[in-house]
Amino acid sequence: MSSTATNKQPLLIDRPLIDQARVTTQIVGNQPNNTIFVQGGQQPALLVDMDATRTDDINNGGVIDAVQIVREQFFATPDFVLQTTTTGDQITLISGSQVFVSDTGLLDSGTAPSGNGYYTYTGAQSSLTNNIADIDYTVGTVTGFSFRAVDSSNTVPLTFVFYHTSLTTNPIPASGDYRVLFTSTIPANQAQYDCSADMPHLATPVPQIANTSGMPAGVPVDNRGVYLEKGDRLYVGLFAANTVTGGTTDQAGVVITAQGGFY
Repeated sequence: MSSTATNKQPLLIDRPLIDQARVTTQIVGNQPNNTIFVQGGQQPALLVDMDATRTDDINNGGVIDAVQIVREQFFATPDFVLQTTTTGDQITLISGSQVFVSDTGLLDSGTAPSGNGYYTYTGAQSSLTNNIADIDYTVGTVTGFSFRAVDSSNTVPLTFVFYHTSLTTNPIPASGDYRVLFTSTIPANQAQYDCSADMPHLATPVPQIANTSGMPAGVPVDNRGVYLEKGDRLYVGLFAANTVTGGTTDQAGVVITAQGGFY
């Protein structure tokens, strides 16, 4: 790491940078017009502020070289699965243990009237031991289970748009202050997504041998990231074609984390 903010190589930074933004209703763009540009009245979330007020004497700018998208909702892997290969398994459930009943037709003497889905043990007994196909999965009985539908963990794909602004702390969409930098889409039913492959190329050398398979001869291998000059900002919004509440069940927000460093 360099010790001053002057006379340094491009890859050296003075101070590490990590900023986060929680995106829920910060919708951007216009789906009918197929545009991802910020519309009037829309307010993307501020992700990184590279001294837009120009009041930090030791901030000469910086670089963002990692952006991660993480959904706030998390669905744990079930402890047991009732399927054709497990119908004879003896299992022990304690409070919070979860069984995924993939097909109620596989039940032997047990019952699961709520249908296929996730059954979480909440019974008064400290533990319940039985054949997985013989358990009474009825919700609200003495054995005690709560139920979540088989598709309750489904999440929709979400597209996020990242914008660059310069020398303003109050961007105005109609004035064209927001400039599209890149977009990233977290796929359906995926908990997190690394935006590295979507970010612009950086004009800095790659200090190690990289995988160049499929690249034309002479094409340089570049890092990816975003240079921010002093006075710049990085914003992010959720494209209007998607909503975080548009899945099978209401879905929580998404946290976007940017990491890099100040020069």
